[in-house]
Amino acid sequence: MRLMVVAESVRKARGFLNGAKAALNVGEGDSCACLCYHAVFWAAIGILGFVGVRRARWKHDELRQVFGLECIKKRRLCPPELGEWLKELYFLRSDAVYGTELTTEKKAERALRKAMAFVQKVEEVCRP
Repeated sequence: MRLMVVAESVRKARGFLNGAKAALNVGEGDSCACLCYHAVFWAAIGILGFVGVRRARWKHDELRQVFGLECIKKRRLCPPELGEWLKELYFLRSDAVYGTELTTEKKAERALRKAMAFVQKVEEVCRP
């Protein structure tokens, strides 16, 4: 059951990454930013499931806090920058959705690189 939760979460994360790449390729920085955040959100849910921490529904702030505590501080499965990226991509997504300025291509590219590295790290840690 635990590995199924992890696999489903990582599959969703990969799907959002694919969407982020496609959005970037057509110049949609805001969409890319949103999809990058959703990719790391689902990857974080996956790794938390891997260590046995589950919720029926995660709130964004709670996910960031529990990820930082369980995966970075307590178990040392992930480097601290992953916690920073999760927070950074959340705020970038918020700016993309609710702000008036468009997400630049440079910011979108940086977000995609971080999201890809985040998901890759989660896949490495959760590999059976």
